Amino acid sequence: MAVLTALTTIATIVIVIPLPATGYLNFGDALVMLSGLMLGPLGGFIAGGVGSAMGDVVLGYVHFAPITLVVKGCEGLVMGLFSSRARSASLLTRWDVVGLAVSSLVMMTGYFLAEIPLYGYGAALAELLTANWLQVAVGSIVTVIVGPVARRFLQNTLYPSESDDLLVMQNE
Repeated sequence: MAVLTALTTIATIVIVIPLPATGYLNFGDALVMLSGLMLGPLGGFIAGGVGSAMGDVVLGYVHFAPITLVVKGCEGLVMGLFSSRARSASLLTRWDVVGLAVSSLVMMTGYFLAEIPLYGYGAALAELLTANWLQVAVGSIVTVIVGPVARRFLQNTLYPSESDDLLVMQNE
C-alpha cells in the first residue's frame, strides 16, 4: 500500500499541466484506479486519497488537499469495491470496467461539487468537461493496459501456485 501511495504522489506531481482558473491536470488517476484494482476498497481509498492529497501539498495546493483526500479516496474505494468481485481474474472483467466508469463518475462529481463554492458554477463545469474528463479517460486507459499485468504480478507475488513453490524448492 505504501508503494502505491508513493507512486500515486509521483504520478500526480511529475507531469503537471496548470489550468488557468482552478488547479492542474495530472496523471495520478491512473494510480488511484490501479490502487483500487490491486488493493481493494480500503487500500484504494488510502493509496488513492493520501497519495493524491500529498501531491496537492507538494505542488502548493494545500487548500485542496482535504477535498482531494476524500474525492480520490472515494474514487479508489469504488474501484476497489467493483474490482474485488473479480480479484482472482487475471484479465479485466466486466466488474472492473464498471468500476472504472463508476469511479470516474465519483471523481468528476466530487470535484465538480467541491469547486462550485470555490470557483463558481461556470468554472467548475468547465473543469468537469475538460480536465477532469480527460484525467479519468487517461486513467482508465492506463488501467485497462496495465491492470491485467499488475493484477497477475500481485497474484503471483501474494498467492504463488503450488507448482511455483515446487519449482522453487527443487532449485534450492
